[in-house]
Amino acid sequence: MKKAFTLIELIVVLIIMGILATIATEILLKVYQNYTITRARNALVFKTDLIINEIASKLQNRIPNSVIATECNVTDNECIKGNVLGFISIQNLTKNNANKYPIIEWLSKDIYSKRGEWNSQLKRVVPGWSGFVDLKRTQINSGDNNYTIIIPDSNMSIVQEIDGNWTESWGISGYQNVFDNNLSVLIFSGADGRGAFNDINHSYGWYETLYPTNKAQKIFKIYKNSDDNITVTAIDDSNNTTVYEGFYIVNTAMAIVPVYDKNYSDYNLTFVQNYYPWKDQNFTDGNKSLLATHVTEFKFKEQNSLLRIYLCIQDPDVKINDNSYLTICKEKVVF
Repeated sequence: MKKAFTLIELIVVLIIMGILATIATEILLKVYQNYTITRARNALVFKTDLIINEIASKLQNRIPNSVIATECNVTDNECIKGNVLGFISIQNLTKNNANKYPIIEWLSKDIYSKRGEWNSQLKRVVPGWSGFVDLKRTQINSGDNNYTIIIPDSNMSIVQEIDGNWTESWGISGYQNVFDNNLSVLIFSGADGRGAFNDINHSYGWYETLYPTNKAQKIFKIYKNSDDNITVTAIDDSNNTTVYEGFYIVNTAMAIVPVYDKNYSDYNLTFVQNYYPWKDQNFTDGNKSLLATHVTEFKFKEQNSLLRIYLCIQDPDVKINDNSYLTICKEKVVF
C-alpha cells in the first residue's frame, strides 16, 4: 500500500521551503550589497588618492612664503565669481578661522624651463635656470631695487623659449617676450629657501586691485643681458630688498577653488593656473580645469613649515545609511 503526503504535510514543506528561500535571498542580497559597496569603496579610495596626490604634486613646486588662504562665500558660489572678502598668509590659518578661507593660492616655480631642453650638438640636456647667484659679482645699480646679477649655468634664452611656447599654448597674450611683459619673473629664495619675504601684503602683489596698498616688492622684472647675466628690477619699489644666493623663476600663480553643488550638497574643486598677481590679476583671469567632483571637505594648513592637506570625497550613488553616502577621506603632507 502506497503512503501519500497529507495536505498539512505539503503546506508545512512549502512553508519551510519559503523560509529557506527567504533566508537564502537575504544572504545573497547582503553578499551582493557588500560586493557593490566594496567595489565602490575601492574605486573611491583610488580616486581620492589620485586627486590628493595631484594636488600635492602641484603644491610641491610652490614658493612657500607666497601661499595664501582666500576668504569668500562658498555656498553662494561667490568664490568662483571672484567675489573675495580678504586673504591671509597660510601661516596665519588656524582651526578657528579655517572655514572662512576655502581657497588656497600660491606662486609656482617655473619647473619646465628649469629642466631645460635637449641640445643635439652637446648631446645633453641644457638647463634653463640654475637657481644660483654669484654674489661676488652682483652689482647694485640704483638703490635697493635694481641689480645686475650673474647666474652661473643658466641659459635664459631657453627660459624665454619654453615659457613663450607655454603661454602661447594657453592663449595668453604677450608670449613673444615673457620677460618684457612680466609673464616670467624672478623671486629671490630668501635665507631659508621659502622666498624673500617682507609680509604677504608687500611681497607678491596679491589682490592689489582690491587693496591698493598691497605691493609686489619681492618680485623682479627680468632684463636679459646674456644667458647667464641679467638685470632685475623690483616691480614695486622698496627700500629693503636683498639679493640672496638663490633665486626662482616664476611664470604663474595657481589656485584651488571650491564650487558648491546644491544638487548633492558637496563641492567640485576647480584648478586655476596662468594668472599673474603682480600684474593686478586674480584667479578669475586664469585657465580653469575641473580637478575633483563630490568633495565634502577640503582643508589645508601649514605646520612646522610643512603643508598639510585634507580631502574627503563622497560617492552619491552609494548610500551607507539613510543619511549618508560612502565617503573616503585622505590626508597628505607636502614638504
